[in-house]
Amino acid sequence: MILGGHLGLSAPDLPLLAHLGFSVDPLDQIDALADYGFRAVQDLFLKLRPAAEQLSMAQRMAARGMRLSSFGGDPLHWNTPLWSGNDHVALSGSVTESARLARLFGGAGVVVVAGLDPDRPVAAQLADLTENLRRVAEDAARDGLVLLIEPIALQRIPDMLLDRLESAVAVVRAVAMPSVRLMFDIGHVAMMGHDVPVALRQCADCIGLVQAADVKGRERVDIGLGTLDWAAILGALDAVGYPGVIELEHEPVDQSAAGEAAMLDRLAAIIRGQKP
Repeated sequence: MILGGHLGLSAPDLPLLAHLGFSVDPLDQIDALADYGFRAVQDLFLKLRPAAEQLSMAQRMAARGMRLSSFGGDPLHWNTPLWSGNDHVALSGSVTESARLARLFGGAGVVVVAGLDPDRPVAAQLADLTENLRRVAEDAARDGLVLLIEPIALQRIPDMLLDRLESAVAVVRAVAMPSVRLMFDIGHVAMMGHDVPVALRQCADCIGLVQAADVKGRERVDIGLGTLDWAAILGALDAVGYPGVIELEHEPVDQSAAGEAAMLDRLAAIIRGQKP
């Protein structure tokens, strides 16, 4: 199992191992993730970092045998209708920058989400999203860039275009290109009301990357602190032969060194098939 850790979800100074690492600096966090057994990195804020820092991060990941599993496609405009609209100039600029980063890191996935435009029919927005993805898919593939389409649970974040797993799967299948894949976020899928192992089996052919968080009400919590059946979920991932990274996509409930260590211990126990 290849695990990925993040360099910040709600803010760039709140990485997964903020207290176990030497500092919250991305290079220190890459080292901390590698030291604790992670082999992939997620960075939602990568596009906002200076070019020199991006290069240093790529070099450090290569030195530590790590990969960039995903980064935020539009960190300042993630909840706007960029991908589902007709501003092709802005979209082209975003994809060009994403492709540059994919080349720098030797390939990566970029998260694609779109805000809902209340003034346009949903069907028209989905059609534009599909066409925009189709337009850039071949160029993305040449640069080692995978466009990861992520559905977002309405209970977690309202006013997003793709708030149902079925809609995201339909878009991926309509584009039908290997560089356009599904981001299967276990927490969001569970919040949508799906049986996660069943959903995994139903859309396994579309999945490009898996993100993991446990669910407690409307909150994303550490794996093992919520209500999800992780033995069944990991069994389903094995059954469908998912070979990729599983990114931890939550902030530790206990944001301290002890809390982060406990989070890693619970995760290790679940992976070994024990109760946390």
